Amino acid sequence: MGSLRIEAIGLSKSFSGPPLFADVSFLLERGVLAVTGRNGAGKTTLLKILAGLAPPTSGRVRITRDGHDLSLDERRSEVGWSGPDLFFYPELTAEENLSFFRRAAGFPAPVDDLRDRLDAVGLRSPGPTVEHFSTGMKQRLRIAFARLLDPSVVLLDEPLSGLDAAGRGAVARFVEAASERGPVVLAATDLGELPPPDRVLELGRSEH
Repeated sequence: MGSLRIEAIGLSKSFSGPPLFADVSFLLERGVLAVTGRNGAGKTTLLKILAGLAPPTSGRVRITRDGHDLSLDERRSEVGWSGPDLFFYPELTAEENLSFFRRAAGFPAPVDDLRDRLDAVGLRSPGPTVEHFSTGMKQRLRIAFARLLDPSVVLLDEPLSGLDAAGRGAVARFVEAASERGPVVLAATDLGELPPPDRVLELGRSEH
């Protein structure tokens, strides 16, 4: 099976007034593309468009394998996403949330596998329900969610937010491993301790 690639073609987004960003284009098959820019430049909006969670005003996103566009169902299992407004069921534990999302996607949810995934981001299972999670624990769970289906394309919005040194290390290892398999696009105000990106897209400026 061929590798996946993600392509943005002339993406623009407007709400009212001037565009938030305009004519954003890139092609990524492997490695890390870091999306940077000032607060309010549209980093989160761009990642949501790439993830299929928001429509662009103009332009389009292609996720392809061997030149063939993935269907919407294929995208759901091949694209991992994490963002600040990712919803979890507060009355469930981290393990129960991951189990629910894996089963909803049509995949089995063996307990040992889920616990290994939680352990990889520094969360213990069984543990408290998500409503009792700290900011850092919720961020760790978001990262576990992004890698839940072992996706070929990974999209991470501010992945280091709220994390301590151990958490940042876990994210860095995940980004490094994912970028060896396929494309990783991450939005960050500060790249911090993440692996150096292969390419940088600064919103409001040209890619370099």
